[in-house]
Parts: sequence; structure tokens; C-alpha cells
Amino acid sequence: MNPADETDAEKVSGSRCKSCQLKDSYFNDLDKTTIAGLNHVFMKDSSKIRRLIWALFFIGCILGCLVLIGLSINRFVDKPTASTITVVSNDETGIFFPAVTICNLNLKKNDSDVLLNTTYQVMNFLYNSDESFQFTGSNTMSLGNTCTAPLSNSIQNATIWDIVNPDRAVDELIHYCGFLHGADSDVVMCEDLFEPVLTSAGICYTFNGTNKLANSTGIRYGLKLILNIQQKERPSFNGKSGVKLVIHDGRDISRPNLYGISVPPGHAIDVGVHKMATQDETSQANCIKSMNLPFFPSDKFDYSQFACRANAVAENIARRSKCNCVIQPDRPPGLYASTPNCTFGKACCLLQEHYKFNPEEINCPLPCHFQYYEHTASYSSFPNGQYLQRLMEASNMSAEDIKDNFLSINVFIDDFQVTTTTTQYTYGIEALLGEIGGLLGLFIGVSIITFFELLVLCVDELKRLCCSQAIIKRMKRIEETALVPVVESAEGSLSNEEDAPEEVTSQPEAESNKTSPSSRDANSDSNEGKCIKIEEIKL
Repeated sequence: MNPADETDAEKVSGSRCKSCQLKDSYFNDLDKTTIAGLNHVFMKDSSKIRRLIWALFFIGCILGCLVLIGLSINRFVDKPTASTITVVSNDETGIFFPAVTICNLNLKKNDSDVLLNTTYQVMNFLYNSDESFQFTGSNTMSLGNTCTAPLSNSIQNATIWDIVNPDRAVDELIHYCGFLHGADSDVVMCEDLFEPVLTSAGICYTFNGTNKLANSTGIRYGLKLILNIQQKERPSFNGKSGVKLVIHDGRDISRPNLYGISVPPGHAIDVGVHKMATQDETSQANCIKSMNLPFFPSDKFDYSQFACRANAVAENIARRSKCNCVIQPDRPPGLYASTPNCTFGKACCLLQEHYKFNPEEINCPLPCHFQYYEHTASYSSFPNGQYLQRLMEASNMSAEDIKDNFLSINVFIDDFQVTTTTTQYTYGIEALLGEIGGLLGLFIGVSIITFFELLVLCVDELKRLCCSQAIIKRMKRIEETALVPVVESAEGSLSNEEDAPEEVTSQPEAESNKTSPSSRDANSDSNEGKCIKIEEIKL
């Protein structure tokens, strides 16, 4: 045979040998893999029909698994949420009493000064949301002419606080105030505990109960008020009379233009409150935990969307390019610390900004945590009987006048339980991974170990394709020299015990071989025979 033909034949046989080795390696990996059913598809000794059936079934399992995994991923992307209601009882410790804000629906009138009367109309228009639909056309024009007319210095420099005189007004409004903590406490007189606050309904008065702990529930305990709205001195501009009652958290601002209870004169109202809270742990509403507002700092107030908008109104008026005045009596530290209070001389600017500025357009995110109070109210006629006689004697008023001016408010805790509604994601990343793992294990028996096996297989293939034979052999020697603990079987341990005496008896023979070369040659055959026997036993 030609030598060239011999070399070509050797190359062909070598390539066939490599392909056979590669094929055997693949089949060996398939036998060791933990993917269920894959070895049946590539089984050597199985018939083609059986392997085809296994292949179709395996492909169907993969497709079904992929479809369900896609549905799970789609569900995860949709971010489903659910609300969990948690009820915490505070029967032993009690809970803090809520803040109670009362707003007289009527502003004080002074008939001796026509301009001062118009001043109250401007104030009522600015701070009473019910008046917006009435002041149109000629009414708006008359207010505009009033604010531009020459006025006396006393009116020009008068603030809303100077005109209303809240300290005197609250004394005239509250006829009686008492607070009872619980069954083991005495009544605390609370006429002096109401503080004036500026709200969307004008100047109101707030009893902050955050430092008042209620230890008992029921109508007998809590806050009791008897109010005199003084309709003759404070006529109604919008046809309504009475007070607006707002119950809110002590660190929240009152919102009489959003919610509250209107209490007319001649009636008594009993209001039972129950503390509630909402907690949003998702990112669906883009809520925030807190925000420091210049006019409602975080050390006194909790952030809320309504507080953010009220702060935007106050900041817009306080800017130098606008009215350059502060509506609130308290100047906040920082940018507006030296800004003066708004006076009647700024009435035109206030009216103009009231029309132009819309706080709803301000980006005010929702709070992630918000506390509020749900209430149940019941009404009855007031006053009657002996208490009516007592009021007539104390106030020197007729029964009809008392019915037209007096009203009663009773606010109490009806339950010590605090109900918190928490909104959470119901299908997070851990649920997605768990469901994907369950589907892979159910359909094709795949686990994390399977992925590691595939990684090892890919590394071996990369070594075979990219590395030379010398590097592969060197890496193989390094792997073989690595010390790995081996757990022997029971049969192996028994064979080792049987071999131990022979190894011990061979030691003197080895020593004797050192002394005589002839005996070393003579005993070598016997030692080799013993080694062969030992290896046979181990195998």
C-alpha cells in the first residue's frame, strides 16, 4: 500500500475515533443528567418508535411548561395586589383621643361700618368654599371695587386675625367644654384647650387630643361641648347656620371643605369614632412616606395630599412675585420667616390668586401611611326640659332664642380596636421563582442541579473546542491530583480489614529484603502475588 494512502486512512480512522468518543461522551452525559425522560429519547438499545414517542412526549412537556411559565411571567408583570385587614386591640392601654375641630358657619358682622361688612364678605368669599357659586357677575364686581376703594388705615392694615379676634370669638362660641378620660377620672374643663387654626372655611378652633388618653368607651366619656353660634351677631352669608364638626388625627390638618358633620342649632349630636389606618406597600400609587412642607413642617404634621395642596396655596400667595404675605399667623422658619401677614390691603391680590391658582394641578403624591377616624352619628332635639330652664336662667334668653343659637356635641370612642388596611403585592419575585421551579420540576424534572450540570457540560465543551490537547491533559492532571474525600462502601471496609494482617506481615519481609539482595528477588514474586490477590479482593 502506498504510504500516502496509509496516512489518509489513519486520518479517517482517527476522525472516526474522535467522533465515536464524542458520541460516547454525549451518551454518557445523557445517562447522568437529571432531566427526566431525556435519556429515553437517546437510548441506544431502544427501538426508534419508542424513542420517537418519548421525543414527542418530551417536546409536549416542554411546550406546556413554557406556556405556563409565560402566563406566570405575565401575571408577575401585571403586579396584582390585595388588601389585608389587621385589627389591633388596645383594651388595656387605651388609645389617644382624636383632634376635634369646630367651625362656626357664620362670620361676625359689624353694622356700624359698611366697609367692614364688605370686609367680612371678602373673607367669607376667600375662606368659605360654599360662596364661590354665589359671587358671580355683579357681586364679584362689587367686591373688586371694594378692594380697590380708598379705605382707612385701620382696615387696610387689619389682618383676618385682627378682624375675627379668635381669642374672643372662641370664648363666645364655647358655652361649656368638658373632657372625661374614663371611669376612674374626673371631668377636665377644656374651654381654654381650643386653638385657632386657619382652614379652607376660615378660622376654626381645634381641640388636639393627641395627649389625651381615653381609657373607657361609650357615650358617657370623651368630649362634651355646648356651643352658642350667636346668629344675631354672626349672620349667615350663605343661608346655613350652625357649626361644621371635623374629627381627624392630631397630626393631620382639618378639612372642613372635604368632609365633616354639619350640626344645626337646636340639636344634639352624639358621634362615636373608630380609628382606622391605611398602609400602601406597593408602588402602584407612587406614594411617599413623608415630605417636609414649609407651612406644615414634619415635626408637627404628618404629610397628606390635602396638606400639600394647602401648602401650595400658601406658598403661592407668599411669593414676592405674588402677594408677598403669609395667610397663617405663624411664620414658618426658613424662606418665609420675615414675610408679613396678609392684610385687607392685599384683598385684590388674594382675590386674583384665588381665581388664577388651582392647587389640584400641583403634583402632590398620596401618603403611604394615613390615619383617620370613621364615625357614626345620631341626632336629637336640644335643649329640652330642665336643662333648657337652666340655660334660660344662665343666659337671660328666651326658649326660642336658645333653640336658634345653642347646640350640643358629644364625641366619644366606641371601640379600642385600630383597624389597619395594608395593600401589598400578592405575586412577588419569590412566588414567580417558586412557580417556575414547580412547573419545571412537574413537567421535565428540572431543578437547580440540572442547570449546574448544563453549565459543567458547556464548560467541558468549551475546553474541548478552545483548548489544545496539552492544556486539556494538564487540566486533567490537576483535577486528578485534587484531594477529595471518598466515602467507602461497607464491602470496601470489610476488604480493607481482611487485607490489614497481610500488609502487617509483609513489613518484616520488606526489612529482610534490605539485608539480602538474593532474598529480595526471591520474595518479590510472592509479594506481587499478594498484591494481585489484594487488588482482586478490592475489585
